[in-house]
Amino acid sequence: MSAFEELGVMPELCKAVEELGWTLPSPVQAEAIPLILGGGDVMAAAETGSGKTGAFAIPVLQIVHEALRQRMHSGAAAGTSSYGGGGGGASSTVDCVLSMEDRDLHVALSADGYTAQSRSEKSWGGVRATVGVFASCGGKVYYEVTVNDEGLSRVGWSCPTASRDLGTDLLGFGFGGTGKKSHKRQFDAYGEPFGQGDVIGCMLDCTAGGSVSFCKNGRQLGEAFKLPPHLQSQVLHPAICLKNAEVAVNFGITPFAYPPPSGFVALAKAHAAWVAAGNDGTAAGGGTARHGSSATAGRKPVCVILEPAKDLAEQTANCFNDYGKHLNNPKLRTGLFVGGIDIAPQIRLLRDGVDIVVGTPGRVIDFVESGKIPLEEVRFFVLDEADRLIADNPDVITKIYNRLPKTGTGVNRLQVLLFSATLHSPEVKDMAARICVNPILVDLKGKDAVPETVDHVLVRVNPAEDRSWLQSKPEVFTDGCHALDHIGPNSASTPECLSEATKRLKQRLLQRIIDTLKMEQCLIFCRTNYDCDQLEKFLNNLGGGGGGGAGGFRGKKESGKENPYSCVVLAGARSMDERRAALAAFKEGDVRFMICTDVAARGIDIRELPYVINMTLPDKSEDYIHRIGRVGRADTMGLAISMVSEVPEKVWFCTVKGLKPWMAPDSSNTRTTDKGGHTIWYDEKVLLAAIEARLGRSISCMTEDLSLPPELKERLASAGDKYGQQRGGGVSKEVTEHLEQISQNVQQLASLEWRVQTSFLRLKQRWQTAETPS
Repeated sequence: MSAFEELGVMPELCKAVEELGWTLPSPVQAEAIPLILGGGDVMAAAETGSGKTGAFAIPVLQIVHEALRQRMHSGAAAGTSSYGGGGGGASSTVDCVLSMEDRDLHVALSADGYTAQSRSEKSWGGVRATVGVFASCGGKVYYEVTVNDEGLSRVGWSCPTASRDLGTDLLGFGFGGTGKKSHKRQFDAYGEPFGQGDVIGCMLDCTAGGSVSFCKNGRQLGEAFKLPPHLQSQVLHPAICLKNAEVAVNFGITPFAYPPPSGFVALAKAHAAWVAAGNDGTAAGGGTARHGSSATAGRKPVCVILEPAKDLAEQTANCFNDYGKHLNNPKLRTGLFVGGIDIAPQIRLLRDGVDIVVGTPGRVIDFVESGKIPLEEVRFFVLDEADRLIADNPDVITKIYNRLPKTGTGVNRLQVLLFSATLHSPEVKDMAARICVNPILVDLKGKDAVPETVDHVLVRVNPAEDRSWLQSKPEVFTDGCHALDHIGPNSASTPECLSEATKRLKQRLLQRIIDTLKMEQCLIFCRTNYDCDQLEKFLNNLGGGGGGGAGGFRGKKESGKENPYSCVVLAGARSMDERRAALAAFKEGDVRFMICTDVAARGIDIRELPYVINMTLPDKSEDYIHRIGRVGRADTMGLAISMVSEVPEKVWFCTVKGLKPWMAPDSSNTRTTDKGGHTIWYDEKVLLAAIEARLGRSISCMTEDLSLPPELKERLASAGDKYGQQRGGGVSKEVTEHLEQISQNVQQLASLEWRVQTSFLRLKQRWQTAETPS
């Protein structure tokens, strides 16, 4: 039995990870995999490069595969299939009532399911009915709502994945007591207000494109909404939303207070082929309905994984495909859903059906709110690099979570998993308290730790002492913050001149560091996309390719004399194809340097990377942890070099989306933000203090000739270590510890083997002696 099988991992997954060279689980995998397989919510904080993706991917794949197999078998036994087909029965077998499962917790329902009450005076509470209507069915259905008190209420229709705050997204249509109709959070005057004692009729016309309308006390108020194209093949459920109010609903089991308009029938008496029971799109008669949308016709996602960046989402999706390649019957489908690439193939993928959704928050929420990603069968919600996701997209995470089913029990319950190197911020703790149920924290060197295999050094940048920034060669390319300032030896004492001098000096120091350490490969972090562009020009110019992009790397391997400064850029402003090609070229060793923004700081796995350089320190100390975590992975030695300016540096800081003031610096946009401009002063000494406090130690400086500090040289020499190679001559710490653990067993097995072989030889010798004639 392999080490992964001992954790409960199925043989097919063990085979895949072994083919990838994993003989032992990493510590975070050994801790997290059994917990996830056991059905609990898990928060895992572990150092970068520790195998976190495998820690959630392996158990998620196993549980998703088992769930699909069980669904296939149960569907076959019932004569239906969960992958499409089947048909509705002649009549409904499910009671049409308000759902105890599809409701906000502060909404109370009567025992018969026909009265809803919410006494919250601050927030709206929503509930949907257990039965919905296929908008493509061609029929007309009706239900009534009686207002029992003076609170606020909103009634109407919504999809099962819509927000329960009716009418605030793309998937719901409401009519409120203030006389407003609502859709996509747009509230327009309609009909007239209603209150205590009024009876509101809610009509869904599924003929001629579809429409929603309402009536008050038997008087029709006219058409409120036309169904948009993306909803004309969806399922719409009666929906109620309350604030300190109580209402009673009548789906037609008992006589209505007012007769339905001509042609409309009670929802409870609608033809079974028109309706869907529950929130899963299955027909009331038992089979999967024929009128399901393209999203419901195929397999629905069982797992949703959010990543903070497109590159990381693609890497995670690739990992799922690699780990799950031996899983069959059914073969799992993993879909990648990110912005910046053609949307049509992603829509086709959803139409065919996917089991695992991996994507960035913006694209995923767009697909969720438009009904393209159904969420009613999701059992896993995974936040990878959770601290960054929560810091940047808290509203999106909450919206998606609110739409996920939470009524399952045991192995069918929703599991929420949070993974990152740092999970200790107040924001993360607050989000975890809202979306997790008694989560287990796997904290392996969590908050302030970085891999022990990473060394940290500083390069002090002081333009007042190092005047090489005044040289004309090599040519440097800065960001233009000081395009209007006088820069030169006569103004070297002004803050503006020292800031520009710092920018120039950093690029020249970079060249000297590369040459001194004879770097074969290095990841270089810049603060902005534009800084990446300028540094790319600088390195291309050094390599003989000119200052522009035309002389840079074009996707082919170097020929002839290798360019010692060959580089690519991985940054958010580049297209997905450019970023994919850049990462591939760097991983394959076609170029020496990859220049990037923090988009590459999280999760990007580059094996045996020896160096990372920070041209500018990041705004947050936790981002430093993620940046330098690109080295020191899998027990490989790495060096993190940070350039730290001794003087404040003026940098661009533009909060207006789409505006690029650096392309045309002028007297207004080069001002600081407090004066109406788009720049700020950046003090790296303050940022360094925060980083050292997080590390719990000071960081040594490189020598004046830019060689390693003496203590680092001595330690490397005594241990025989080299950056880019595994610590201790190639044997990882995990392997060493495992060998120590099993050494006694190995010795015992060797002894038993010797005894068996000796016994066999002795027996053979006796047989030969007995057979020899005397």
